[in-house]
Amino acid sequence: MNTKNKKQYLLLLIVLIPFIGCNQLTITPKTIHFSPEESLNTFEITHSGNTNTKIAITVNPSQPWLEVTPNEAILGKNDKITIQVYLNRLYSHIEKSYPDYATGNINIKSYFKTYTLPITTAPNYFTEVFDRNIDLAYKNLSFTPDNSINFYKLTVKNITELPTQIEEPTKINYSLFKTVFKLQLTENKKVLFYGQSYDTLYVSCFGYIEFQKSTSSSESKCQNNITEIERHFYSPRISLFPINNINNDGTISYSQLQNRIVINYENVPTYQNEYGDTKNTMQIEIFFTGKINISYLNTDTNATGIIGLSYGTGNYQTPSGFLSSDLVPSSD
Repeated sequence: MNTKNKKQYLLLLIVLIPFIGCNQLTITPKTIHFSPEESLNTFEITHSGNTNTKIAITVNPSQPWLEVTPNEAILGKNDKITIQVYLNRLYSHIEKSYPDYATGNINIKSYFKTYTLPITTAPNYFTEVFDRNIDLAYKNLSFTPDNSINFYKLTVKNITELPTQIEEPTKINYSLFKTVFKLQLTENKKVLFYGQSYDTLYVSCFGYIEFQKSTSSSESKCQNNITEIERHFYSPRISLFPINNINNDGTISYSQLQNRIVINYENVPTYQNEYGDTKNTMQIEIFFTGKINISYLNTDTNATGIIGLSYGTGNYQTPSGFLSSDLVPSSD
């Protein structure tokens, strides 16, 4: 390589190095669920890189029954653009037609990287698969029953403290031989979950609450092919956070109030990072009317696992058309 070519090569490296291995674009939300009455939805693309270099992008759907506007743009640093996604439910072509539960992708391409935004018409099962980058800290997730295909309506807001302060909670103690605590409601009270009533909760030291006594854990020990998401959907449950409090290093406690049951998790360790510096504090309020509030304060952003709701399939399988949710669709 001659001197001139070396200089050109070095110049190219200087230009490319800020982009290599970096996410220059932020896509929100991370997934889009079309409800049955919707044909139009939107998402945002933001130039979130550290350089002032402008980025040219193209936006293309993977399915012919999806249309996007606009389909190209040039973004400077911190620029944001809103893309409209149109779902053509009447699409048909020869023997191919739009299926009942349809899933496709929107591909966002720049010179350096391709981003994928999944689109689906399947119900929102309010379950997100996290591989680090957990964005739940200081958020309140409120699930209110409605008449939609999703069963619940989710609203998210910022918080600075847990909504309910329990004065005299009952502490739950775990051991190697007792990893699930049976919480029996008193005064003939029952909670509603996906329209079913329950007077007993099963609170696990691993960060989930089941509404039926499940044998899924013991059954699946010898079945290595079962995934965590399949375990999550096996029984009616709420997966709060991937923790491990088997040694009672943090505090899990509960209190039954007039209109709800409240369970607190204070400074509990992260599963597979039990000796890490970051601990997790959160609270769940399950109302007797069926509303569910989950509030997070400090959380381990590097945790991995399943967080969300499960109505219970009764089998080791994911529901029809399942697509990972985006529980907190925007950081704004």
